[in-house]
Amino acid sequence: MKKVRINSRGGFTLMETLLALALVATLVSIFLVVFVPARGMVQKSLAQQDAERLIGVLRSELRTIRNDERTTGKSSENQYRTTFDKGFYWLKKTKNPDTAIIIFSYREDLSKNPDSDGDGTRPSIPAKESVPGETSNLITIACPVDDKVHAKHIRDAVGPVYVVRMTQLEFKRGEWKATDKPGVISGFSSPEDYLEKCSEFEIGGPTLFFKAEFFMLSAPNPALLKNKRWKRLGQPIFSSVMSIGTSA
Repeated sequence: MKKVRINSRGGFTLMETLLALALVATLVSIFLVVFVPARGMVQKSLAQQDAERLIGVLRSELRTIRNDERTTGKSSENQYRTTFDKGFYWLKKTKNPDTAIIIFSYREDLSKNPDSDGDGTRPSIPAKESVPGETSNLITIACPVDDKVHAKHIRDAVGPVYVVRMTQLEFKRGEWKATDKPGVISGFSSPEDYLEKCSEFEIGGPTLFFKAEFFMLSAPNPALLKNKRWKRLGQPIFSSVMSIGTSA
């Protein structure tokens, strides 16, 4: 009878297994060294771009007086003669979160006429009901939480909603320091009072320096800020030193 030899080898040897594991470990190490730092750099770059965008939106808004904000009389909390007046009162508004400055994006409905406030904006439209570029445009705006004209669009916010705390910086003992409380302008009750007392001392005109801290709101709902204190919002995601000037 002819004998049939059967090869009983059905797996890998220990040496082959160790070599395979070593190869996998090497590939994983290469991936971690090359791709993980690159991903971190991309995320950091995107975060920096987003921060610069928000700072730019706030700066642009502080340099603009919308038609519904403009007055030829004396400036007040919601009506301004100059951009300096607007920045002065906006800083004061951030004393409490429920009157502070919010920044958010929304889609304006291109099929509707501009709002009656006359600043050229249109009513918002839910993102799911719009076609970008055809039936809607993406708008990013900064306004006080209690703004009756623009804050209403927050219901259709696209993406995160940010809350801004503005704290005056004062030059004391050779360095710039933040005042003890946000929204407080030391020693001045109105922009007119500030301009009258500081004009002769400031080089290039009166200027208010402030620290802008940006917080992210957990949901697009201003009611979440009602009766809240700043410490209840946690830590700001980033901050920037900015200024309010008469020439802005």
